Amino acid sequence: MAYHHKIDTTGQATWDRYRELVASNRNDQIAAADLEQLSKYTVVTKTVKPSEAISRLQDILKYMSTRKDTEPDIKTAFPQCCNFLIRAYIRHGDLKTARMVFDKMAQVGDVNEATLSEMLSGIRQLGTRSQVYEFQRDMQRQGLWLDSSVVYCNLIYALRDFGDTPGCRHFFQEMKSKNLATTEHSYKAIMSVYRKANLPNMVLKYFNEMKEAGIQPSIAIYGLLFQALSEHDSEQHKAILRSIFQEMRSREFEIQLNFYLPLGWEPLDALQQMIHHKHTVSVRDCNVGLAYYIKKNQFADALSVMKWMNEHKVKMDTYSYGIMIDALAKDTDTAPQLVFDLYEDMKRHKLHPDTVVFTSLISNCCKNQDLDKALSLLQEMQSYEVRPNVYTFNSMLNVVTSMTNTSSIDVERASVIWTHMTELGVQPDTRTCNIYLSLISRLIKAAPIHHEPAPATPLADERYIQETALWEEVEDTDRRVPETVKEMQRMYRYMRRHKLENMQPDFVTYAIVISAMSTAGEVRSAMQVYDDAKINRVTLPIPAYNNMMMALQRCGRVSESMGIWHDMKLQGVLPNNTTYSIVLENCEQLGLVDSIENIRRQRKLDFDRLQELERKREMRKLEKHLSKRPQ
Repeated sequence: MAYHHKIDTTGQATWDRYRELVASNRNDQIAAADLEQLSKYTVVTKTVKPSEAISRLQDILKYMSTRKDTEPDIKTAFPQCCNFLIRAYIRHGDLKTARMVFDKMAQVGDVNEATLSEMLSGIRQLGTRSQVYEFQRDMQRQGLWLDSSVVYCNLIYALRDFGDTPGCRHFFQEMKSKNLATTEHSYKAIMSVYRKANLPNMVLKYFNEMKEAGIQPSIAIYGLLFQALSEHDSEQHKAILRSIFQEMRSREFEIQLNFYLPLGWEPLDALQQMIHHKHTVSVRDCNVGLAYYIKKNQFADALSVMKWMNEHKVKMDTYSYGIMIDALAKDTDTAPQLVFDLYEDMKRHKLHPDTVVFTSLISNCCKNQDLDKALSLLQEMQSYEVRPNVYTFNSMLNVVTSMTNTSSIDVERASVIWTHMTELGVQPDTRTCNIYLSLISRLIKAAPIHHEPAPATPLADERYIQETALWEEVEDTDRRVPETVKEMQRMYRYMRRHKLENMQPDFVTYAIVISAMSTAGEVRSAMQVYDDAKINRVTLPIPAYNNMMMALQRCGRVSESMGIWHDMKLQGVLPNNTTYSIVLENCEQLGLVDSIENIRRQRKLDFDRLQELERKREMRKLEKHLSKRPQ
């Protein structure tokens, strides 16, 4: 009988010891249980990067394959280690290769409950709703689907995250018909579906059904019910919450902070109450308190929670630091260096930043327009193998737009960031496009409607090319327009024709493009975008209407300019002083004497509101001026 060498299964020293034993080729072999534990640790720990975890698991599986044909315990452990490899690929963001591993396991009959669960979890994170259904149907066709409450619950969680409440209800009913919905885990899954769908009465229904079935709720179930009912400020729900709170106390549960808040407790007071009742205060409790105060912009109280954690020796985790970094990055009164100091403190505590932390840090770079720092953070994400998302890249683009004295170089920088984003497979959204459009609009210079041909030496950021209409129809071959205008038209067409809803133009898009086209003298393009906004029933901000009216007025289309004025009145958009000035000038050109008097009277009655608008405008100018001063 071979001697199975026992090793500890956590830490880098463990891996080094494993490699030493494998390399020695001695007869004392590592036990199957240890190999399984080492595999699990490799994929679960955050200290091992996803790519390194994949490499290590492949090494372990290669070693196990040399023994599984002769040792039954190794053969039994082998599929579970393959499951961990699937999880590692998913953690790495590679669903395709994870599925390849799964298919190979299916070919040799190694698919089990955990294998199906890992794949459903992966599709939930990286796939689509249709892929969930396709996978489930495919497993049934192949006879690989298992009537397991664990597998069904993972299926329900996946569909829940895609907002498919009817699908979740269908599969829960299927579980009940197969007598699988007899555990707290099953009810927790369906309750979480209705919690996400904001249907608290359905959550309460399943809670009561579970108790009637003789299943005693755990603290997690009570928490789910509290979350659902506390979002609806009704006396009936408050009474239920108070009753449940007393029920929990009678069962001598260690009541967590999130149960106190819906009952009107302040987090700091609730933390003291928990200490008074000798309940354990976890970092999660403190995180709830931090999030509560930050949501209410009570930064001083949030810092008091951090101080309380330090005094009571509750160590902050990645989420704690993430909450504070995000809040202080958004707070204009907090110096950017303070946020970076907090990040350095996080790293000193051996905590690995996630995508949210990096996105907040990049946003923090807007305060001092530090694009180099933002780019270095993007590089640091790669070193941690943290995948950026669309919010990360939107924050990067915001740093570019925060730069003073925008030039064509900034547009080129934005283009490079955009390219990097798409190369990583990150899908831009409407906000991404709006940030880019806003940047281009700064380079567009005022021009008469029928401007002269370009000067012999145009400015670097106003290179001229032959113009086409917004929809790629030749408008006037004798005219030439700035490349910036052309690029804006191209981006708008791209958004308008995109199939994804989160890439469609919104009111910000329309406002930017209409104002920019009007400024550039591209009245036809501006009117086409304006008509799009009308068709989509979008109410524009006042400056967009004003710019459109001024552009039409300048090129002699005064009647059409007055048409915009009537559109504003129909949509209930209140004019400002600029609007009144344009409309009065239009009336003078059209000889509408009665209308002039009526509009003057209207402006006089509107005097107080217009004065308040002017005051706010001046305040914004002052704040903008002060924000640009060195700190």
